[in-house]
Amino acid sequence: MQDFFEALRSERKNKALPETFNYFGKLIGSWKINYMERKDSRVIKGEWHFSWVLEGMAIQDVIILPDYEYGSSLRIYNPDTHVWDVAYGYTGNIIRLEAKKQDDMIVLTYINDERRKWIFTKIEDDCFHWKNVTVKEDGEWDINAEIYAERVE
Repeated sequence: MQDFFEALRSERKNKALPETFNYFGKLIGSWKINYMERKDSRVIKGEWHFSWVLEGMAIQDVIILPDYEYGSSLRIYNPDTHVWDVAYGYTGNIIRLEAKKQDDMIVLTYINDERRKWIFTKIEDDCFHWKNVTVKEDGEWDINAEIYAERVE
């Protein structure tokens, strides 16, 4: 019987996942992050790790924000809808989202509240920017939290 982690982890993206929909592939690896909440403007230094899983048709991550939150997302590509179905969980909560590409951003929209979004933007080889936003009635974004990430490996 395979070890759990060996069975879960994949070395690379599955060839059946079209490159056009490989939105999260550049995130594979480990990142040091600065997490900032707007309500109290504190900065939490943490880490975020991404890996291919489930035969390369999904990406799982672990985010570590010491003394604040420890969570994991599972992003599974859906070949029927060409979107990524996402579940994020941390102690006491699970959030479901759907991810689509919009211009140069990856926009993850809450399934039960379309005004709530997570945005990945400015994804480069060595850095990216993430935002947790609420879309106001006038269409403007109210930023709840942000992450600035730098690649470690």
